[in-house]
Amino acid sequence: MPLDYRRVTTHVLIATVFAALIVSALSPDAFAVSTAEPLAPADKELVTDGHVVHDAGNLWNHVTNWGWIGASPQGICDWCDAPSARWPGEDGSDLLYAAGLWVGGRVLGENLVSTGAFEHEIMATEAPDDTIYVSAHGVPGGNRYPWPQANDDGDGLEDEDPLNNLDDDGDGLFDEDYAAVSDQHYRCVSIDYTAAGTDMYPDHTPLNLSVIQQSYQWSNPVAADFIGYDFTITNKGVAPIADMYLGLYSDFDVPAVQQGSGNDMAGYHEGDITASDGSVVPVRVAYMYDRDGAGSAYIGFVLCGHTIDPAGQIAPQEISVHSFQIFKGQAAYPAGDPTNDAERYDALQAAQHDPDSTPAEADDLRILLSSGPFSPLEPEASLSYQVALVAGEDFDGLVAAAAEAVLTYRGRLFDRDGDPGNGDEYRVHWLRWEDVPVAAASGRLEAHASYGAVEIAIQSNVEPQQGLTVVRNESPGVSSRRWSGDELAYAASTGLFRLVDDDPVGWPRVYDLVLSEGGRDQLLDRLELAAPRLAAPRLEVGPNPFNPRLEIDYALSRDGPVKLQVLDVRGRLVRVLVDEVRAAGEWSTAWGGDDEHGLAAPSSVYLVRIEAGGGLVEKRVTLVR
Repeated sequence: MPLDYRRVTTHVLIATVFAALIVSALSPDAFAVSTAEPLAPADKELVTDGHVVHDAGNLWNHVTNWGWIGASPQGICDWCDAPSARWPGEDGSDLLYAAGLWVGGRVLGENLVSTGAFEHEIMATEAPDDTIYVSAHGVPGGNRYPWPQANDDGDGLEDEDPLNNLDDDGDGLFDEDYAAVSDQHYRCVSIDYTAAGTDMYPDHTPLNLSVIQQSYQWSNPVAADFIGYDFTITNKGVAPIADMYLGLYSDFDVPAVQQGSGNDMAGYHEGDITASDGSVVPVRVAYMYDRDGAGSAYIGFVLCGHTIDPAGQIAPQEISVHSFQIFKGQAAYPAGDPTNDAERYDALQAAQHDPDSTPAEADDLRILLSSGPFSPLEPEASLSYQVALVAGEDFDGLVAAAAEAVLTYRGRLFDRDGDPGNGDEYRVHWLRWEDVPVAAASGRLEAHASYGAVEIAIQSNVEPQQGLTVVRNESPGVSSRRWSGDELAYAASTGLFRLVDDDPVGWPRVYDLVLSEGGRDQLLDRLELAAPRLAAPRLEVGPNPFNPRLEIDYALSRDGPVKLQVLDVRGRLVRVLVDEVRAAGEWSTAWGGDDEHGLAAPSSVYLVRIEAGGGLVEKRVTLVR
C-alpha cells in the first residue's frame, strides 16, 4: 500500500527544519508595521508556532512562510492545533489538511516543479528578518490609492517600499510607504533554494524562484467567506524558465481529519455568477465536500487572476484554468499523489478536466488546479498568480463566496488623468466597493437591473435625513422621480443605502445622487443605465441530497420558451422535465429520480439545468438510493 505521503512529509519537516533553523517564538516586534526605524530582527525565519491565522471573517486559516496553507490537523507539531481552514469560524470544523503553491517549468531541458505542499521546497530565506509581516488597511504608511496620502512619505512615488523590514527605496526609512490591503494583511517572502530545502530534498533541483506571498481577509459580512492569496513569482536564476505552469495542490478533508477523510467528494465549476453588487463575474472554482453531508460545508480555491498576455506569446491571453485533476491519497500516480518532479510537471501541464467525483468514487482525495503555460520567464522577470480560499454551507454558498472573491480581486477602475474616455483607467486590485473612501459631501451610485426592477446601491458619508436624494431624470418614456429619507434603506450587511425602482417606465434611465440643501441640488454622482439584459431564471431545488423526490421551483422574468433538464456530471441528458413556452411568474415541478425511459437513475451527482429568457442556471443535486 502506498505511504500516506502528507504525514511522512510533515514528520520530515519537523525533524529536519527544526534541526536546521532556530525556531524559538517570534518577538512581538517582528509584527510591528510602518515605522521610520527598522524592526528588531526576528528570532527565526520559519514561523512554526501556529499563531499567524486569518480570523477576521467566517473562514479561519493558518498562514505559513514555508509553503503550506493550513495546519495539518491531527499531526504532531507546534502548529497543528491552529485553525487550518475552519468554517464557520470558532464553532466550525477544520476542512483542510494542507494546500500549497506549485510552480513548474523547464530549465535547460529538465522538467522541474517547486512545491509548497506536501514538500516544503518553497520556504523563508536564511535572512534573519525574513518572517511574516502583519498589516491592515488604514495603518500609517500603508495608504494606497484611492485613499488620501497614498504617497505616504511624500517622495512622489506610491507604494515603493514594501512591507519587509528593508529600506527598499534607499531613503533611510523602513516600510514607510506600501500598500496595506484588507482588515488582515499578511506578507512573507520565500525561495525554493534554501540550504534547509536542499538538505531535505536532495533529489529535487530548484527552479531558483523567489515567491512573495500576500494574503488578505475582510471582516465585512458579504466578504467573510473567502481569503485572497496573491503570489508574485520571480526567476532569480541565470537561465530562462520555459513552459511554466502555476497551480494549487489541495488536500481538503471534509469534515475535519479526525472525523475521517475517506468520504471526500471533489468537483470543478466554471460559470458566471452574480455578485453582491449586481455585477456578473466569471467563477472558476475547484472544491471538495463530504459525500454523506457531514460537516455541512463546501470548500475550495477559486482562480481570481494571473499574468496574461493579449498576444498569447508569453502567457495565456485571458485568465483560465488549464487543468483540474483529482487524486486519491492511497494510490500511486497517476491515480494518486504525484511524488517527484517528473510526475508533478506531468500533472501541471496535462490539459484535462477530470469529471466531478461520484458517491461511489468518494475517497481521501486531493485536487490540483493549474494555469498556463507561461514562457519564457527570463532572469529577474516575474509572474503573478491570484487565488482565494472559499467556503460555504452548500454549493450555492461556495460559488457566492467565490464570486465575492473574484469581484474583490478585480477591484475598481479609477480615472486618474481626468479623461475617462481614453482607456487609460487605473485599476486597484483587491478592493471592496464599500471600502473605498468617500468625502463627506460626495457619494457614488451603482445599479443592477433584472426582473423589471432596478436595485441601486448608494455609498455616501451623508445620511438621507441630511438631504441625500436619488433623482430619476425625465426623458422620453421615463418620468421623473425622487427618493430620499426613509426611502433609502440602510443595509447593515453591506454598509450601503439601497433602493429599488420597480416603476414600469422605459429605457435608458439616468439617475442622479444629489445633496438637497436650501431648495438646491448639488450633484454628487450620475449613473446611466441601459436596458437590462434578459434576466436569467431563478432556480431553487431541494431537499439535497434527496431520495426519492426532488422539488424544483423556478421563476421566469418574461414569457417564452423554457427548457428544464436533468444531466449527469459528464453533461449527458438524463431527463427532460419541461420543454415548452410558459408565462412569466413562479412555477414548480418535481423529479422522481428516473431517466427518460422511466428507469431509476443510480446514486450520483446530477445537474438540474434551466434555460429561459436568454439565461442559463444550474444546480447540483445528489441522489442517494
